[in-house]
This record gives sequence, C-alpha cells and structure tokens, in this order.
Amino acid sequence: MAMEVLVTGGDTDLGRTIAEGFREDGHRVVIGGSRREDLEITAKELDVDSIVFDNTDPASLEEARPLFPHHLDALINVPAPQYAPADPRMFGLADHAIAWRRALDTTVLSAVLTVQIVGDHLRSGGSIVNVIPENVVIARVREGSVDAAIKAALSDWTAGQAAHFGTRGITVNAVAPGKGAEPSYDGLSITPPAVAPEIARLALFLSTPAARHITGQTMHVSRGAVANFG
Repeated sequence: MAMEVLVTGGDTDLGRTIAEGFREDGHRVVIGGSRREDLEITAKELDVDSIVFDNTDPASLEEARPLFPHHLDALINVPAPQYAPADPRMFGLADHAIAWRRALDTTVLSAVLTVQIVGDHLRSGGSIVNVIPENVVIARVREGSVDAAIKAALSDWTAGQAAHFGTRGITVNAVAPGKGAEPSYDGLSITPPAVAPEIARLALFLSTPAARHITGQTMHVSRGAVANFG
C-alpha cells in the first residue's frame, strides 16, 4: 500500500537518496528544503512534489504550513545543509558559539520544529525517522564535541517523542551511521557500501508494518562492518 511521505532536507544528497528510495518503492513523496533551486531540480528529476521552507526558522515553517500534506504516513527528518566545517583548533570563543548553534539548529532544532508543525498530520500507525548526519558519527566522535552533543540530544529527544506519539500508534526512531569497515578489512572483498543508500533502506524499513515493534531507538548502519561479540 502506498504511503504519503514527507522528506525534509530534500536539497541535500542524503535527502535526495532517501526520497528516491521511497519513490522507487511506490510511495508518494513530498520533499522540503530551503535551497529552492536545488530542491526544484531534485523534485523534477525524481518526479515528486516539493515545498520550500527553512525548518530551522519558525516563521518559514508557519508560512509553509498550508502547503504540507494534510495526511502523512511517514515523516523523515533529514538535517538541513551544513556549511563546510573549519578547523576548531583555530576557533575563538565566538567561532565556537556559532559552530555549536549552527550544528544544533540544522540537526536537532530542525527536527523538533518540523515534528511540532506536522506531527498532527500523521495518521495513526505512521512513523517518524530522525536522521543523524553522516559527518557527525562516521569519524570518531570525540567526548565533549558538538558532534557527540548532537547525537546524544537527538537520540534522547527521539526516545521521549516515541512515548508521546506512541499513544497514537506512531513509531519514532533515529538512524545514524555507525563505525564502518575499512577497505583493507580481511572480510571485505569490495569497497564498503555508501552510507546514504543504507540509511535510506533502514528509514524505509522503519516506516513499514514489519517495524511496528521498534520505537524510541537509535539504529546504526555500519557500512559492512561485522559486529564484534568477543
């Protein structure tokens, strides 16, 4: 059965990959993002609808409110575009403040505000998937870093929202890249798979009836790495 799906961050490569995965599975997809030109190109190439809004900005979301689908089966929160990070070793105090605020806004606040404005549009039995960006956890997350704070904040908020939306039969989960296998790993004969398609497949699975028992979790895709139980 086809679902109505809203994918934010449709103006990013990750958002495009996730939207494409849902569309190819036969679902009706709407993408959203703040960069109009990139968003419209993606919408045309994927043959999906698009809505221009900045989900870190309450005023922009309020303006876009009438355009959101009235009934949704799945909301996939993909972080807004991020600027290329500078070397934090060169930061002054003001630079640190800007970096933390920007990172928290694009990943955490964007998800919080989007759920706030379209949460009532979700049908009973629907799903919310909050995506933690690849650059946050694909490398070693340093204790006390903004990247570690983002993952912890979004994971904790996701668990809380699962309890809230669970009364309506809606699941809420987070998806993050995990530790990947290195190309020289003995058990790996090919280059490790790209992270974005793995995230797309997991987001799609979490939106299906087969995943109704999973909620409040942060799940990882690990680029072919084998779990170590030793």
